[in-house]
Amino acid sequence: MDKELNELLDKLAKGHLNETERNRLDEITNQSEIYKQIVAEHAELIDSVIFYGERVKLKKKLDEAHENISVTINKPAGKSVMFRYWKYAAVAASVALISVIGTVLITENYAAREAEFVALRRNIDQIKKSQKILEKDIAETKKKKAPGNYAGTCFMISKNGYLVTSYHLVKDADSINIENEKLGTLKATVIYNDPANDVSVLKVDTTLYALPYQIESAEAGLAEDVYTLGFPREDVVFGEGAISALSGYKQNPNSYQISVPVNPGNSGGPLLNSKGNLVGMISGFQTETLGAAFAIKSNVLLDIVSSDSLKNTIALPKFNTLKNSPRVAQVKQWTDYVFMVRVFKTN
Repeated sequence: MDKELNELLDKLAKGHLNETERNRLDEITNQSEIYKQIVAEHAELIDSVIFYGERVKLKKKLDEAHENISVTINKPAGKSVMFRYWKYAAVAASVALISVIGTVLITENYAAREAEFVALRRNIDQIKKSQKILEKDIAETKKKKAPGNYAGTCFMISKNGYLVTSYHLVKDADSINIENEKLGTLKATVIYNDPANDVSVLKVDTTLYALPYQIESAEAGLAEDVYTLGFPREDVVFGEGAISALSGYKQNPNSYQISVPVNPGNSGGPLLNSKGNLVGMISGFQTETLGAAFAIKSNVLLDIVSSDSLKNTIALPKFNTLKNSPRVAQVKQWTDYVFMVRVFKTN
């Protein structure tokens, strides 16, 4: 990009820039403030060079004129003083003329550049206007989604519509929606809470194909590579790190400490290992310790969904088809089973 910009600026300086190249220069200039500054500084440099060149030429012509005057004028007796003052007057006039011409040249150059910038602004205004029209058309064709009072993450643990998320996210909910790109928006119901471990089980009326991952029954190892998916923003976000401690906040044995960057909205997101299996669920982070986040262990989740009230209700996945897939392929499949949670409260 820098090489191309330099070539275009060189042609601009030489006056060899054609219409296509000028359009390309405008396109590059509009890409960033840095390029705008480079082009503006180059234009100022060209102006200065042109002005200096014109000044040198004019001064040379005036010097030649002075020499001719000196040669052709015969000094009459008694007029030497007048001639001396005439010389000074000629020099003063030359300086004044140079200043006037220089001012005209600079004014003309800046006038041309101002016209160019006005045109550029007009193009940008047209683009903004077109974008606003396009956004309005898109907005009119899409059904507006209610933002809810809280937002977080949940994920499927069974093909027959069971999901898990953080209890602190849904505990005061009057209604819950979950949504992702594959299934759109679905109404969810809380069917079980475990406040002590900050886990809630949700249910939606849908059936999926067999899940391609399993829930690990064994604990992950210290320093094991892990990654997570969640909704700290409106689209799904990937994060990666490692198991940094085998206990969680205040030495909680049911949680891991992890070095995965998390933000509000990641709560309830899955924590996955290199095989794409579930090893935990994001629960929170510690503000006092930079980079310290926590996740409920997958074996604790298994105990919860196998409790007496849920036993024989949730058909847990039994096979993993992701273990030999690269990370990108694992994430692509997992995004079908991870959802944004929108929590609504009436008061």
